[in-house]
Amino acid sequence: MKTPHLLSIGVCILMGTGCASPPRASRSTSRPAAIAPSLSADLLVISAVYGSGTHYADVTYRVNDLVHQLSVEFFARPEWLQADPTPGWNKTLVIVYEFKGQRRTFTAGEGGRVSAEVLLEEAKK
Repeated sequence: MKTPHLLSIGVCILMGTGCASPPRASRSTSRPAAIAPSLSADLLVISAVYGSGTHYADVTYRVNDLVHQLSVEFFARPEWLQADPTPGWNKTLVIVYEFKGQRRTFTAGEGGRVSAEVLLEEAKK
């Protein structure tokens, strides 16, 4: 599915290959307990697309599900996102989200690490 509204705002990113490790959930033991409830309440995934060129798949629901599993990190890969709009091509994951009322855009090249903690770190920058 194409998403021309995101393409029209100038989201054109060329990324190299990323991490080639197989998908697996990992648990972070270093997260302070106070962050988890606040994070889930204040993080809103508005949209997420995955692809390259003019072929992007809407993966908003999948990203939302994965991000709100606070102990899970995932990778921008077809296996995780359950979509492969451009087989054989390097793809980019673009997430538009809000954290504490501030709208942000996060991008990850194919194989890039994504989690609620990563989005929180980006929002603090």
